[in-house]
Amino acid sequence: MVHSVAAVPDLLGVTARLGVDAGQICAAMDFAFAGGSCAETLASALDGCALPESDWSAECYASDLFLDELVTSCMRVRLDGWDAPLNQAFVARVIAHPPDDAEVVSFRRAILAELTEDDALRGDFETLYRTLARLRQLLSHPASTSRYQATQRRIDAIGLIRDIVELSSSGFQNADSGLERIHHFAQEVRGCEAFGRLLELLDYENDLAKVEVRMQVGVDGRVRKFEIVRFAENERNRFYATPLGRLVGKLVLWWRGYRFSNDELVDRWLNHVFDGVSHFLPSLVQLMGHMEVYLASLAFRDRCCAKGLEVSFPELVDDGRRDVRGLFNPLLFAQGVVPTPCDIDAADGDRITIVTGPNSGGKTRLLQALGLTQLLAQVGLYAPVAEARLPRASGMFVSVVNDPQADQKEGRLGSELIRIRRLFEMARGGALVILDELCSGTNPSEGEEIFYLVLTLLKELEPEAFITTHFLSFARRLASEEQALQLAFLQVELDEHQRATYRFVPGVATTSLASQTAARLGVTREELMALVRRNKGC
Repeated sequence: MVHSVAAVPDLLGVTARLGVDAGQICAAMDFAFAGGSCAETLASALDGCALPESDWSAECYASDLFLDELVTSCMRVRLDGWDAPLNQAFVARVIAHPPDDAEVVSFRRAILAELTEDDALRGDFETLYRTLARLRQLLSHPASTSRYQATQRRIDAIGLIRDIVELSSSGFQNADSGLERIHHFAQEVRGCEAFGRLLELLDYENDLAKVEVRMQVGVDGRVRKFEIVRFAENERNRFYATPLGRLVGKLVLWWRGYRFSNDELVDRWLNHVFDGVSHFLPSLVQLMGHMEVYLASLAFRDRCCAKGLEVSFPELVDDGRRDVRGLFNPLLFAQGVVPTPCDIDAADGDRITIVTGPNSGGKTRLLQALGLTQLLAQVGLYAPVAEARLPRASGMFVSVVNDPQADQKEGRLGSELIRIRRLFEMARGGALVILDELCSGTNPSEGEEIFYLVLTLLKELEPEAFITTHFLSFARRLASEEQALQLAFLQVELDEHQRATYRFVPGVATTSLASQTAARLGVTREELMALVRRNKGC
């Protein structure tokens, strides 16, 4: 039987709830405490953990925004030289599911803000996490075959439970955000009789008796005299029994047919104590997963700040234009690149923005940065932008052109048409649509016709959209002729040497800089002719 816990330390939702399978976790913990391992159960415990309601569909954007890579490369948590064993799949799942309730976003931001502003509180938070990780590590490995080591493992587990409760009670009693739930949970645990038994057992184990001795040591360092002055057993502890009482107890059990050694009696005490508090452990498993989300976001902020990049909590509005300052793509960290921040302004009423510019000018990275910023903002975590005002999106559809796959059934045109079909199957009104190189898989004349069809239908759907294209003449024509579609245009900014600055300014690019790109990659007539002559042996 699993007892209910009133004060659940839920850090991800306004309404506190236990989202993990309490029965399964309790059974696994009992098995581990008896000497087994619950590693497999703990590894999957958060896979089905309930999250606040979300209408967003991760399949529409998670892979194209590389959320797994974002977590593994940009959110690694290192605490005083120790690499935290984050459940990266759970962190990515939380990021992929923005809550529908705006109050949940505010709830999460308040926790992050308090941890950021209060160094002592963050220190307590990290200490508590490390202690939870030690308990998890202890119960994830089977007990030693040594009787002494197996018993010590169980005593250590109970000791860690005590430490977790005490840290939770003392470290968060003055918290103003949702972190106060950790304190309330600990107070509930401390108030139960079972926890009192746990403390007394640990006190008995550590303070069975006090012995006062007197020694006389000679000048040569040898002990000349040794005597016990006073001996006092811990008689106030409920687990204490006089020597005569212990003997009588054993005789009574023997007379009833039971046979117990001293070790077996200790095991009975340990089991009794653990059974009394084990129903609190599922809450701790969930708490550890929730804490990892905040540790990951704090690590992301720390890493960005170390590179001179600012992060923030963007303002989310129901109506209004997109205003972005200092936007960057953190996925570039994995390439050893410090991204160049850029600003994006969308004019009032413009819902579709066409982005043009040369290859390697940063267009695709811009789209990913826009998507990640929108997602993290609506999840309630730090976003890669110095300051932003974002229209609240009802969902998101992201499609970045990928390399052809070996098992791809359609050609480039067919794959592009399937991508467009999927867009209109999945996207809803008010969503953020991000399309990279629309209609790049066919010839310009046919591609422009399909491109225009997509624009007109997006106008009917009324999402906010950012679309990149290499059809420069078509984009210029749209800019001069198509006022009804309410289009905005951004182009890659070039410096005086016609090199991309990785910033974006209004307008349509006049050139794709194909010749400069070819020269940079060694594809000029002279260099290719030299290769031809070399291969001919000339």
